[in-house]
Amino acid sequence: MTGMIGTAAGRSGVPGEIAGEGVVVVARGEAARAELGPVRSRIPSLYADPLAWLVVDAVDDALSTRADELDAVRDEVAVILVSALCTLQTMEALARSARSGRVSPLRFAGASPGGAGSLACVVRGFKGPSLTLATGPGQGIPVARTLARSWLRSGAAEYVVVSVHHTEEDGGHRVRSTVLGAGPDLRRALPVPGR
Repeated sequence: MTGMIGTAAGRSGVPGEIAGEGVVVVARGEAARAELGPVRSRIPSLYADPLAWLVVDAVDDALSTRADELDAVRDEVAVILVSALCTLQTMEALARSARSGRVSPLRFAGASPGGAGSLACVVRGFKGPSLTLATGPGQGIPVARTLARSWLRSGAAEYVVVSVHHTEEDGGHRVRSTVLGAGPDLRRALPVPGR
C-alpha cells in the first residue's frame, strides 16, 4: 500500500508534496475498492462511472471532519482529479453496447473523462474551478500542486480538493483526497491591484 498524498516521496511512492509553498493541508481522506463495479446512484436519473463514485467516497471521507467549513463556501471550492483511468470502464461499456446499435444516453453522458472528477462537485455542490488530469500520479501531482497554489493565491478558490487515483498492485483501486487551503503568507504574496 502506498502512503498518503503529502508525505515524503521516499515513503509514499508519490512524487513530492502536494502542499507547501504557502499551501496547507486542511483534511485528508481515502476510499478503496478491490474492483470497480456498478454502483447504485445516489441521484435519480444520473449515471456516473464507478471511479467517479470512488472519488466521491474519498472526498466524503476527507470532509468527514470539515464538511460544515467547506459547505459554507461551496461556491469557492475547487476540485482536481488525477487519474490515468478516468471513465475508461464506462467508455469500454459504451463501445460494446454501440455494436448492438443502442447507446444509453445516461451512460454516454457519464463517459466523459471529466465526469470522474466533477461528480464530487455535483454531489457536494462545489462551484469553484474543476479539472480532471487524465494522467498518472507521477505526472499529474506536480501539475495539480501548481494549479491548486495558483487558484488559492489568486482567490479563484478558498479550498482545493485534490483527489489522486492509484491502481494497486493487486488490481484494486484507491483514491486519496486532500483538501488544501491557503497558508497565511500565500494571499499576502498577491500584488495589490493598481500598483
